[in-house]
Amino acid sequence: MEKFITDVKTFFTTAGLKILLGIVIIILGLLACKIVKTLLKRALARGKRDEAMSHFIVSLTDIILKIIVLVCALATMGINTASIITVLGTCGVAIGLALKDSLGNLASGVLIIYNKPFKKGDYIETPEVSGKVSTINLFNTVLLTADNKEIVVPNGTLASEHIINYSTMATRRVELKFGISYDNDYKQAKEIILDICNAHEAVLKDPEPMCRLSEHGDNALILTVRVWTANDKYWDVYYDIVERVKDAFDAAGIGIPYPQLDVHLHGSDKTSD
Repeated sequence: MEKFITDVKTFFTTAGLKILLGIVIIILGLLACKIVKTLLKRALARGKRDEAMSHFIVSLTDIILKIIVLVCALATMGINTASIITVLGTCGVAIGLALKDSLGNLASGVLIIYNKPFKKGDYIETPEVSGKVSTINLFNTVLLTADNKEIVVPNGTLASEHIINYSTMATRRVELKFGISYDNDYKQAKEIILDICNAHEAVLKDPEPMCRLSEHGDNALILTVRVWTANDKYWDVYYDIVERVKDAFDAAGIGIPYPQLDVHLHGSDKTSD
């Protein structure tokens, strides 16, 4: 009995104290992790960082700190942490190989969020898809098409392809082509088009609207029109000018010809008795 009591005292005075100290380190460490997480969230919020990027930084920092706390606590308890770190490293390599595509998308997502080639609300186009950016996640980006379809694109795909962002610049150029008959006066047609462009409330005066005869087509003279407008007014200006030019051409008697083909037949005359 005395030996048992002695062994218990020895345990609590040696290993027991180490275990108790390890538990204290875990409790205080987790509390410190929570404080650091809160402070980091506030700092990123003040810096107006992207929401997805902020969430990723906070989560990654929290995981790293908790691993450090756990390793310190185990080392204090007298447990050999070298083998644990080796096992974690081996597992990390195995998981990395198994999830290499997902990790590639994750890395691409971090780069997209950091470099910001596009943001939520932008209208972008890739060689395969186009749409308005709805959500930017760490692994994928969600686009909404013009007919309200949802497209989920892996971030690795977006990072490896060229992207056209139609929403980056404040202004955008509208280019239209109109064909008129060779019998019509192209100078009169130019004047009509420029009057319509200059009268449109959404067309910018600087740069000023331009209309030039650009091509002698097979069936028509081609007039090219270029005007500038605010980015969000692009389609309004596009359709308004098309409709108003058609009405003005009809009123002025300027024809928009249909494609036509002239066929000339050559043959010898025959006489009959």
